[in-house]
Amino acid sequence: MDDASGLVGYQAWVDWMGTPTLTLRDLWPENPRAMIVGLNPAPLSVELGHYYQGSYGRMQLNRLVKAGLFDTPSGNRFFEEPALASGVGFTDLVKRPACRGDPVRSREQRYGREAVLAALEAQKVPLVVCVFKAPVKPLLDQEGPPGLQSTRTSWGGFVFRMTGPTGNREKTARVMDEFERLLRQL
Repeated sequence: MDDASGLVGYQAWVDWMGTPTLTLRDLWPENPRAMIVGLNPAPLSVELGHYYQGSYGRMQLNRLVKAGLFDTPSGNRFFEEPALASGVGFTDLVKRPACRGDPVRSREQRYGREAVLAALEAQKVPLVVCVFKAPVKPLLDQEGPPGLQSTRTSWGGFVFRMTGPTGNREKTARVMDEFERLLRQL
């Protein structure tokens, strides 16, 4: 769906470190029970105007659907509406779209980290979900294995890191079982 400005879906123009950048806007539910925090949006996702549109991203979000974080999207295409309806939002630490050949720089991560952490803390988000490992270290100042991280946020929120999309099936099943148990506690 295009709007009058020519933007598609959840696209937005932002000032990213002094450069106008086409990206995906932050999506905050009214009463957040979880936020999915990525390192940066993929170029394909920005082009389509929807979060996690690559095959690995879609696989990860489908795992969250199966775990019960939110419902399956209508037409099995875009995840934002059922996620928002379930109190789950989306944001990225770095607003600049990038892919493997164009790595996100450390200074970009530091720049974006402060704003994202401040917004998460202001909303007292109880659960931060990282569908890939990259955002964990900038968020917590330490890397952690897949699963519930031993360090909580400064406001007491949980941080959960999923296994990679091509990881070992048994390990992925164990990690997602842990996620389901965590959801029942929240």
